[in-house]
Amino acid sequence: MVTPFRPSAADLARIGDDVAPISAIQQKLLANHSRLTMRDRVAHQYQIAGGKVLLRIAQDLPAHFVGVGLFVPGAQYTGIGRISTGLGCPHLETDPDFLGLMVAFHSNGGQRVDFLTINDPTSPTDIHPQFVKLLDATADAAGAEPAFGSGVGELDLANLAASNLRLIRSLIANLGPMLGLKVATHVAKQTGRTAISSTAYQTYWTGIAEVGGAFGKFMFAPETDENHIRALTPGERHLTNEWRLRQVRGDINFTLNWLPFIDEQTTSTTELTKAWQQRPVAVGQVTFPRMAAADAEAKLWGTLAAELGANAGNWVADAGNTIPEPSTEFACARKLAYRNSQAGRNALPDSAFAHVFSGQPIGAALTAELQRRRGAKEAAGHMDMAP
Repeated sequence: MVTPFRPSAADLARIGDDVAPISAIQQKLLANHSRLTMRDRVAHQYQIAGGKVLLRIAQDLPAHFVGVGLFVPGAQYTGIGRISTGLGCPHLETDPDFLGLMVAFHSNGGQRVDFLTINDPTSPTDIHPQFVKLLDATADAAGAEPAFGSGVGELDLANLAASNLRLIRSLIANLGPMLGLKVATHVAKQTGRTAISSTAYQTYWTGIAEVGGAFGKFMFAPETDENHIRALTPGERHLTNEWRLRQVRGDINFTLNWLPFIDEQTTSTTELTKAWQQRPVAVGQVTFPRMAAADAEAKLWGTLAAELGANAGNWVADAGNTIPEPSTEFACARKLAYRNSQAGRNALPDSAFAHVFSGQPIGAALTAELQRRRGAKEAAGHMDMAP
């Protein structure tokens, strides 16, 4: 059995102090990267794909799932999905980095439920203060260029090496040589997956979640394994382009699996950089419906995905929704950090788009606000997605 983390007011204050540097990290990213002209996300800033998503819950669910949040047997939901690279700044899609998949829905009771995932089964660090240091190091490395420079948009290994060197130096300065190199080595292994990927249609994992008194993770698995080693020179926006072509051809489906906690040795709740032993149980299907990227509606949904704020704290852990905070200290830190990031970048208020979760159209008022925000970014030269 796992003892859930039930934070006191003092715990939340302490964790809040730990993640307080998020605002300064936002400012550092803005200062260091030429393609950022306004504050943006400190992680998962660059969007590869975004739009409407559909969720169908399985008829047969583990007993502790039934009636918790979204998990009503056979229920169907409309939501918003987004795929992104992991850093807090834009870069070539051929670079090593995480990919992230986020999907957001409303339960029948109106509670917001977000799934936040990356394309690796482990966390970058074991504890949240180390993760904040890693975010700070990525901001130090943002926009780094080699001594002799390079052209914008080139597949340039020199730029990549310069950025990585600055990141490692920052990690060593903030965490010490041994821990700094350990974190850098682990993250390099994690992000290497994306560097050789041919598609963003691949497997994604959440962090630890609580459902009906049980701990586990969620895994988003593609219906078929189509992520082969990419071409040597696929183009600097190859993941975006491949997804767009894929979505024109048809629906993009993921199986939503629950990975139950087994024991601390095989499914550790403290060694977050250690992969879990997986015993997947299918609990639903997530679909990005067929849509052409050039369609006006698709563009609006993509802008909505870019402008909203996601949060690991948007969760329902029991049938009565009586647990207000995430059930691990790391997840509590993510909740507060994401909240700080969203405040710093003026994320779209939840009230502005809540109606789309019930299947309503985006509507005139939200359309005007989304077009205003997109126009302001384009006019300022701010890059948060491919053209």
